[in-house]
Amino acid sequence: MNDPTPQAAWDAVDLESRLCRALDLAKRVLASFAADGYVDSEAPANSFHPEKPVAETAMLIYAASSVRHLRSIATRVAEIAELLVPHARSAQTLLSMALHPALCLDLAVPHILLSKLGFIDPRVDDFLRCCLASQVRNGRERPAFGSLEEQWIEGRWTDTEPGPTWYRHLHNSILSRPLDILGGSRDDGYAFTHVLMYVTDFGFRPASLPRDRSVILDEASSLLAKTLDDEDYDLAGEVLLTWPFLGVPWSAAAAFGFRILASVEDHAGLLPGGTTKLDRLNKLQGKEKERYALATAYHTVYVMGFLCGTSLRIGRAPPTRITGPRFAKDFVDRLLTNLDWSRGHWQPQLMELTEAERNALCPLLLDLALVQKCRLHDYQAAKDLLMAAYQCGVARSPLCAQSAELLERLAAYSRIGS
Repeated sequence: MNDPTPQAAWDAVDLESRLCRALDLAKRVLASFAADGYVDSEAPANSFHPEKPVAETAMLIYAASSVRHLRSIATRVAEIAELLVPHARSAQTLLSMALHPALCLDLAVPHILLSKLGFIDPRVDDFLRCCLASQVRNGRERPAFGSLEEQWIEGRWTDTEPGPTWYRHLHNSILSRPLDILGGSRDDGYAFTHVLMYVTDFGFRPASLPRDRSVILDEASSLLAKTLDDEDYDLAGEVLLTWPFLGVPWSAAAAFGFRILASVEDHAGLLPGGTTKLDRLNKLQGKEKERYALATAYHTVYVMGFLCGTSLRIGRAPPTRITGPRFAKDFVDRLLTNLDWSRGHWQPQLMELTEAERNALCPLLLDLALVQKCRLHDYQAAKDLLMAAYQCGVARSPLCAQSAELLERLAAYSRIGS
């Protein structure tokens, strides 16, 4: 049974401090990359144009604006907005909009969000209308979530509600069908989280979802297990936004996930990004080292800022205690002995929990164990876990279903492959 005790929420002062940390870093990001971006000749995937940090910083302060009643947040949002204005409306940005009208809304994201925060410029609005009047404004192919992003930012600009085109793209998006958690890519996970950003307007409006909300929350929980095993705290943070964005109570898995991210951030000073390679970082010196560290880590810090800012809204903070239904102790003990304790940063947090809290995490621990067994190609162990979970009535998560289907496909392959 669920614990009926009222849940104490995470300390708001701590959430505010973490958000301030992300906003303070945003000033450094703009100073370093807003003019010229970042070029990494050794790892080109780390390179980015200046439009990326400018747009992401605008999104960060837009999300943080919901708690501008806090003076520390209001001051920082205003300061960052002032820093953003010359980059959001620079001559180069406007020229790019004129040359590429199909991308003008993408390029106008900072301008539009600044306008929502009270930093308006009617001349740029008129220029944007001119670009949108082009016959080729829709002349580029976009994935479904890219089309939703374009529709979202246009809706913020015009203050209009989603229309039929929006819902058509939504029903063609990853949010409308099962996400491949075991075999999918990081990009699939980001598509899932980004669509949630747009359908909820970063938590500012109730979401109209293409599937039952409980199904989407279950998928988020299973995806969280995968990201924790991968030590992918950038994607894990975005997955955790599902709960405060939808304005629903945090599940036991989500509350535990937030605790892990907060602990890692406390230990490292900033929540680390998966693209920062410590061996390379240690070889660099001076300004080059500082730029590399900032370029590869700032997005994950922003994600933690999004998470804490959204959690500061009324009724959306994660709980300090982990509660949930009770599960068979013997099965939970079996899961604990089957987990790979050598990977990830969840182990210390798990051992600090009470026995009752660990018990409430049974579905997450099962998902985590299945992810690990499949990663190691130990399919017999995965099968044994699934059979035991089924007997205990625990095998209900999307990851359990996908693991069972994987075993069926491998069995079919063994018959035809041999």
